[in-house]
Amino acid sequence: MAGRLPVVDAGRCVHSRIETASCQACVDVCPTQAWRLDDDGLNLREAACDGCGLCQPACPGAALSLPARPARRKVAGTDAMVAVCDRVAAGVDGREGCLGCLNAIALTDLLRPYWQGYRVWLLASGDCTACPRGRAEPLYERIERLNIALRQRGRAPIVHRHVSAQVADGLLAADGENVTRRGFFRTLSRRPAAAVVGSRVVDEAPAAGTLADLLPAGDDALLPWVVELDARRCTGCHACARVCPEGAIVLDESAPAYRLRHRACTGCGLCRDVCESGAVAPRAWSEPKQTLVPLRRQRCRACGVDFHVPADASAEEGQCRICLRAKPTRRLYQVMD
Repeated sequence: MAGRLPVVDAGRCVHSRIETASCQACVDVCPTQAWRLDDDGLNLREAACDGCGLCQPACPGAALSLPARPARRKVAGTDAMVAVCDRVAAGVDGREGCLGCLNAIALTDLLRPYWQGYRVWLLASGDCTACPRGRAEPLYERIERLNIALRQRGRAPIVHRHVSAQVADGLLAADGENVTRRGFFRTLSRRPAAAVVGSRVVDEAPAAGTLADLLPAGDDALLPWVVELDARRCTGCHACARVCPEGAIVLDESAPAYRLRHRACTGCGLCRDVCESGAVAPRAWSEPKQTLVPLRRQRCRACGVDFHVPADASAEEGQCRICLRAKPTRRLYQVMD
């Protein structure tokens, strides 16, 4: 499976940001324990990797990519994506459209072709409940959550149909030609009418390929990740804004306030890792409840340093969080980076 090993962009891994990052999404989802996280860091034991690809959609930093991709085919006049798992891929293994596991298809893999009119997915797989790879989030659940978000934005949903390995073999062997067998017609005839009308997305496709850019507009609707910040527990230390690799939490000094850019959140959890008061955390598949957390600027009476606290909170005895923790008996000076 050397040809299916994930390609790693180490700079996007959250462990390159802080050594104490709690993320171990790739470790948790790997059915062969090829990924290891220890004192030496995160590493892949290539000999143990079977190329399933489940680590790709699990990685919040989009640090992993796979060489195998679903195939694009014209089926009965409709643009369709075709993918088959290697457990049923006798005769098509190694061909375009053959994946280690269908659950390795990420949200970005669904949305990129969506913008180009590919809203129908034809999928062939074995019994996922009996497969050690089946403990990952099922692709079908991922599609259904995405469809809820698309419908909220007035968009046509993604249609997915299970087909036999023989049908998938015929589709992949067609090499992009227009397939018109009656079996394929019957497969497509079961899709909802809403997916048939206007198979092409008429809007201009996003230029970038990140998940945030590929989602249709509508920030008041369901998002894969949102940032929840409890102003009652926040100490105004700004650690979350400093560590967030995507700028999902931004400190606006002029307001002052924390601006929450939910579309940019990937759920990496670094904000949660560095928050000493447990005030902030990402939440999956939610609707944004807040986009602005107003702050109030104060000057610490103990050390004389200006600091922020949420506008709705009260700074105990007019002291910053450092002085409150140290409880100095004499004047304390802070060294600010």
